[in-house]
Amino acid sequence: MHFNKKVIQRAMPIYIGYLFLGLACGILGQQAHIAPIEAFIMSILAYSGSGQFICIAMLLDHASLFSILITNFMVSLRYMFFSTAMYPHIKDCSLPYSVVFAQNVTDETFAVNIDSFTKDKDWDVEQGLALGFSPCLVWACANFIGCAAAAWLNPPTELVSYILVAMFLGIWSGYLHDTALLVTGVAGGLLSVLLSFVVPFKLHIVLATLIVSAIACWLEVRQIGE
Repeated sequence: MHFNKKVIQRAMPIYIGYLFLGLACGILGQQAHIAPIEAFIMSILAYSGSGQFICIAMLLDHASLFSILITNFMVSLRYMFFSTAMYPHIKDCSLPYSVVFAQNVTDETFAVNIDSFTKDKDWDVEQGLALGFSPCLVWACANFIGCAAAAWLNPPTELVSYILVAMFLGIWSGYLHDTALLVTGVAGGLLSVLLSFVVPFKLHIVLATLIVSAIACWLEVRQIGE
């Protein structure tokens, strides 16, 4: 693992995002009676922001362990595709190295890594692993701090909702120039709200995303074919 200035520069936006989201996740975790050290360990072993938020939400709803595992498995399936896309760049690495690399693949680190591997001829797997692992440490530490601080400060859980909304609006703002993506996003949001009345445990978000994404892909493929 090669941690250098280039890695820091490319990972800095991820660090900032993970810091605030990790604090929010830790605050929410404390509401589910998760200890700070448990939040830290979960952040390392189950390195998935969406998965952790869903897990904590389901714990607060007193969901069964089986339901939590199945839901997180479904939500995390996308990492299989991310890792598959990364394979050509790490195919010469040993199996243990590849496993560690895959463990540190997230939406954000995948996007930065795949772009770096494609456009930067000097970018290698050592830097790629550093870019994946260092945000994991930021995320885990932020979860620990948020969980520990929440026990003392007892902040309102509504704060987490505002942070999440702000983050996703910030991400989505980069696609406002694309009409197709804009329509897909709005349709997904509306469908998610409708499904929330009948689908439990936050699964309405996953289901709405899958539905509108599948329809958007089908329309794009059909348009290309024509």
